Amino acid sequence: MKTSTNLSTALALTGITKTYPGVRALDDVSVSVAPGRVHAILGENGAGKSTLVGIAAGSVVPDSGTIGLAGQQFGRMRPSEARELGLAIVYQTPALAPALTVLDAVMLLLPESKRPPRRSAASWLTEHFTALGLSIDPRALVSALSLREAHLVEIAAALASEPSVLVLDEPTEALGPEETRWLFRMLGELLERGVAVVYITHRIPEVIEIASDLTVLRDGRVVGRGDVADYSEDAIVELIVGRSLETTFPPKLDGGVDAPVALAVESLSGEGFDDISLVARRGEILGVAGVEGNGQREFLRSLGGHGSSSGIVALEGVPLSLRSPRAAKRAGVVYLPGDRLGEAMFGKMSIRENVVAPSLHEAMPVGVVERRREYSMTRSAIQGLAVKTPHLEVPVTALSGGSQQKVLLARARLGDLRVLLVEDPTQGVDAGARVEIYAFLRELAADGVVVVVLSTDAVELEGLCDRVAVFSRGQLQAMLDGDAVTERAITGAAVLSTTHTRSTQVIEGTPKRRRNAILAESQAMVLVGLTVVLAAATTLVAPAFVSPLNLGQLLAGAAVIILVGLAQLLVVITGGIDLSIGSVVALATVVISFFGQGGPAYFALGVLLALLAGLVVGSVNGLLVTRLGLPPVIATLVTSIAIVGAAQVLRPAPGGSATGDIMTAIGTTIGGVPLVLVIALAIAGTLWWVIQRTTLGRGLRAAGSDPVKANRMGVVVPRMRFLAAVAAGVLAAIAGLILYTRTGIGDPNTGQALTLTSVTAIVIAGASIFGGSGSAIAVAAAGLLLQSITNSLSYLGLSLSWQYWVQGVFVILAALIPIIARAHRARSAAPPGGSS
Repeated sequence: MKTSTNLSTALALTGITKTYPGVRALDDVSVSVAPGRVHAILGENGAGKSTLVGIAAGSVVPDSGTIGLAGQQFGRMRPSEARELGLAIVYQTPALAPALTVLDAVMLLLPESKRPPRRSAASWLTEHFTALGLSIDPRALVSALSLREAHLVEIAAALASEPSVLVLDEPTEALGPEETRWLFRMLGELLERGVAVVYITHRIPEVIEIASDLTVLRDGRVVGRGDVADYSEDAIVELIVGRSLETTFPPKLDGGVDAPVALAVESLSGEGFDDISLVARRGEILGVAGVEGNGQREFLRSLGGHGSSSGIVALEGVPLSLRSPRAAKRAGVVYLPGDRLGEAMFGKMSIRENVVAPSLHEAMPVGVVERRREYSMTRSAIQGLAVKTPHLEVPVTALSGGSQQKVLLARARLGDLRVLLVEDPTQGVDAGARVEIYAFLRELAADGVVVVVLSTDAVELEGLCDRVAVFSRGQLQAMLDGDAVTERAITGAAVLSTTHTRSTQVIEGTPKRRRNAILAESQAMVLVGLTVVLAAATTLVAPAFVSPLNLGQLLAGAAVIILVGLAQLLVVITGGIDLSIGSVVALATVVISFFGQGGPAYFALGVLLALLAGLVVGSVNGLLVTRLGLPPVIATLVTSIAIVGAAQVLRPAPGGSATGDIMTAIGTTIGGVPLVLVIALAIAGTLWWVIQRTTLGRGLRAAGSDPVKANRMGVVVPRMRFLAAVAAGVLAAIAGLILYTRTGIGDPNTGQALTLTSVTAIVIAGASIFGGSGSAIAVAAAGLLLQSITNSLSYLGLSLSWQYWVQGVFVILAALIPIIARAHRARSAAPPGGSS
């Protein structure tokens, strides 16, 4: 695959320096990448590799240096600019906003010049995936993908952009052997077309196999570069770690398979695996292998108490109860998942807090924090693991991947550890830390701990494990031991049971996953149904409920709630909240009230000024959040108080009634439906289309779903949040205008409760309060339901206390429906194990 070509430069990074507080990540680094060649960037975690490629891709801003791309020189890049100039990047952690569909995510990742028309985008993407040998439903949500699936989607998006430079940051860490071979085939085709590939990896054999050139970083500086052919594996490792590694793997068990049995598994079955029987012997490390998706991960998790299973698991001849992780830990069984930050660690908490988290009874026996005891336990746990940190209060996310894994291993060390189940122990870990982790695992085994290691790296299993259990189609395909534990034997046993050539299969387009994309519209239908039921029940008791007068008032009132709900929705989708909406409504009614006694032109001027006031407030909110970095709840609370004060200064007491002509004009109906409701519904429909069907909408949802990933996808997150805040201010001002049509006066105290109502509307509409998702149509249905509840209760003659109770029941019921639906989908959409 090492294709030679014209050695002109496709990407040049010259004199790049980047400093973070207390750390110089890059120090005058220069790298030149030639077209048609694979250039490997190597180094330990923390050496500066990801920072360097982030600068090339535009997601990181350098302190100094230049970026040369497509014949142009830049001091800094933006992700969208880099993509348009032909640079595509696949990050170690996929840059896919979780709330987006696969289709929307891919469209955002593509350069604008490469995006197909929206009408044909789904079919185009399906054809693209099919051409790559992938079976992926474009309508699936990114949040429903596994890490492996997300990597493949991002790789496919990068290939679709037809790049001149492709940057791959640890692309095979989450892939199995088959997907890795698929990726290398794709790279071979790109090289033949003259594409330059930047390849970051900790896997030295991959460098030897596919790379032509290399640059080695250590502590942010270049310590070696040249042709890969001039280096042996040992020489590359020595460059990376700065010292010679006499051996990568510690000696294996002395005595082999004759050691006594410590852990015995008999006829264990569960979701994804069936009838597994095996033993682990004292002092050995047992490996678990198999093509991804063949039940081995589910098997390991079940041993750790995650997931139901049937069968017998015995330790030293004593049957164990593994019905839950807590029960497993009490038995001395500890499971360490491969997704460290996503599943095992508390990212914002310190090293100390992460280490003692599973051992709180020992850390605080009387239920009170004893910091001295916690420090003692933590130091004892990490002793000998060489965790690189200045102190124990450093957030665990600030550590390198190797140090994070060591912290996780240290945590397992506390207490009565008898069985250690480790999933991908060196994923994302540099060469030096791998050696230390291997030695630690071997020491645990020598001390009598049963160590079971699941890994997708057959070389790692060969070098570390005394025996290896190979899974296929949810069953134990082979048990290798002694000299039979080789990379070739492990890989061969994993694929021998497959009777046909297996293409890379990722996601089947099942109806269960497709329903995710229409969740919000389903919620709208539910809310409309509740409204109809409520209206019918009220009419049976009080027929006057359906009188034209009441229906007109109900629909006009619903228009106000719809608009404030839409205003709140825009802000919440981008990851914020707006506590000033009710105040803006009140301010708008006050402003308009000064123009209600004039003619139509004079009143129109008042409307424009009210809208301008909403725009100004929204702009201030947006600037406070995006420029000053204030949390949205604080920023909008401050502006809310200021707006109320301004409104009360303008109108110390309610007043400013409108003329009869103006009230008649703004109270116009169309077929019995108030004009104001038609306007509100038209705005809701327009916003639904913008949010769901446009690039702007994708950007809004991505910004709220995951700002870091959105930035890497090319979304300018501050811009999205500013636009949402401005639009919310204008929508709240329009709601103020509609409220004025109902009251006819300006009152600085009216509308204040609408802030809470707006939050209620988006909650029962099924929008995520954490950002990234929500439907304007569902919000419109929620507004209609909320106003119907208010009107119905007054017609039913219930006391005020009963009105609160009944309204609360309806709101809770409407809010629970999407939660129950999501939980049902999570259970039913669980990927089947044992597929091959």
